[in-house]
Amino acid sequence: MSDPGPWPLLLEFARLGLISFGGTNIAEMERVLVGQQQWITSTTLANGFALGQLMPGPNMLAVTYYGYAAAGLTGALAATLGFYGPTALLSAAAALAWRRFSTHPWLVAFRDALLPFGAGVLLAGVLVLGQTSVHSWAGAALAAAAFVILWRTKVNSVWVVIGAALVGALLGL
Repeated sequence: MSDPGPWPLLLEFARLGLISFGGTNIAEMERVLVGQQQWITSTTLANGFALGQLMPGPNMLAVTYYGYAAAGLTGALAATLGFYGPTALLSAAAALAWRRFSTHPWLVAFRDALLPFGAGVLLAGVLVLGQTSVHSWAGAALAAAAFVILWRTKVNSVWVVIGAALVGALLGL
C-alpha cells in the first residue's frame, strides 16, 4: 500500500462523502480505496466498517480509520474533513431550502424517488461486506443468524456483533 498524502485523500473522501447516501456507499469505497487506488486492503475496509458499527456516533467514522491506514494521522484528518466537511455545508443549505419549499410537488417526488436508490446502495454495501467477510458455509450461517436476530428481536446490534465475533473466533472463522 502506498502513502497517498493528505490532498488526494481529502479530495477522494470529499467525493465519497458527497455521493454517500446515509453512509452506505461502502461498495464505492471498496472500488476506489481497495481496487483503484490500493490505499487500503479489503480486510482493512471490512475491519473499519465493523469498528464504525461499534463506535458511538455516525457509523462512517470508519473513514477516519481508512485515512489513518492509508497515510497516518494526516491521512485520518484529511479523510475525516473531506468526508464530513462538504456534506455538512451542503446539508445545512438543503435543510434551509427544504424548510422553505417542502410543500412543492417536485420536492415530494424527489424525496420519494430517493427511496429505491437508497435501497440499492444499501444492497450493494451488503454484497461488498459479504464478499469480503464471508468465506465459508459456517460464516454464511453465522451472518444469516445475526441478520435474523437483528431483524426479529430488539437486541442491541453491539451485542450481536460481539456475539458473532466470539462464535466466529470459536469456529476459527
